[in-house]
Amino acid sequence: MTRHRIILSGGGTGGHVYPALSVWEQLENDPGVEAILYIGAKGHIEERIATARKIDFVGLEVSGLPRKLSPSLVRWFFQMRNAIAEAKKIFSTFKPTVVLGTGGYASAPPLFAAMQLNVPFAVHEPDAHPGLVNRLFAKNANLVSLGMKGAEERLKCGQGTVVVNGNPIRKGFIEPIDRRTARQNLGLSPELKTIAITGGSQGARAINESACGCIQRLLAHTPELQVIHQAGDKNMDDVTAKIKEVELQSSAAGSILNNPRFCLRSYFEDMSLVYAAADLAVCRSGAMTISELAAMSLPAVFIPYPHAAQNHQMHNARSVEEQGAALVIAQDDLTSDRLSEVLISLFSDESKLSSMREAMSKIGKPKAAADLAEQLKQLSAQYQSPAGQAADND
Repeated sequence: MTRHRIILSGGGTGGHVYPALSVWEQLENDPGVEAILYIGAKGHIEERIATARKIDFVGLEVSGLPRKLSPSLVRWFFQMRNAIAEAKKIFSTFKPTVVLGTGGYASAPPLFAAMQLNVPFAVHEPDAHPGLVNRLFAKNANLVSLGMKGAEERLKCGQGTVVVNGNPIRKGFIEPIDRRTARQNLGLSPELKTIAITGGSQGARAINESACGCIQRLLAHTPELQVIHQAGDKNMDDVTAKIKEVELQSSAAGSILNNPRFCLRSYFEDMSLVYAAADLAVCRSGAMTISELAAMSLPAVFIPYPHAAQNHQMHNARSVEEQGAALVIAQDDLTSDRLSEVLISLFSDESKLSSMREAMSKIGKPKAAADLAEQLKQLSAQYQSPAGQAADND
């Protein structure tokens, strides 16, 4: 029987970590999988999450490539060389049969080790605009898995298989609870149209400020709307103060903060509950966010983070907008008036919102994690077969 020994790697941001973790969810109870090891950057998000989930983890001393000529570039070179040497030592004892890199500088050492030791490896690119590590390793990968269609034209792939799997997402987004129950769990009416506003787990000041400025107009809309707002822990006090300021400046009666149609929290542990309750999301356009929305057929108004590497969030957002599933507001164009205008226009045009929902459902690939896990096992089996290479990494 084939015994798969799998290394997962990727880190720096949740967008690189969560695809790997979603694949781990598919593999952890597979009887053919003998062992899974996560290799990442020491002390970073991937170590915290892997430790919390009791995943075997090895952290390497590794950091991102400096973008300017400086002494730090020399230090980075030696650090990366040492991390690659450490990865090779890990391979000699763990003896992987396949390696998956999901992007970020943390995945570079194990991918380089796999390439040098002739262990089959796959890269998964979550964004429409590929990152540096995946651009470097795609040309030698046995499998290039894509989260979004637009990425292939920006990658120089070699002889490996290229598959648009979509982005692997957690099970809660694939099998969400029904909308009425989700709304009731959040203390909202099960009947009313609902908007979810979020800048991610940390919040986004620009989104928060524009949302605070238009919340009263949204709550005054006829027919009635509900709003769920995730402010972020570090922004919660500012958001609360801003809403109170809006209340003082307004002649409208009643408190926004106490309005039963307004659910304000600093953080939601389970965003699948929020998305399940909503008819429309206002959010950033990271690859994982888009994949979660698509799996739940939830259309969006995207406000891309303007400082993302290679402006990849704008590329992501435009790709979805071109497919009719979202609208995009650049952060430089974002105001309370602009946001309220777009939202009220959408909720005044049910056919438009319905067509966006249908388009988003076509983007969704809920089987992405299962498909990528199966593809890794196939690579592993070929490596171990008599016709393949011997599984000797020494």
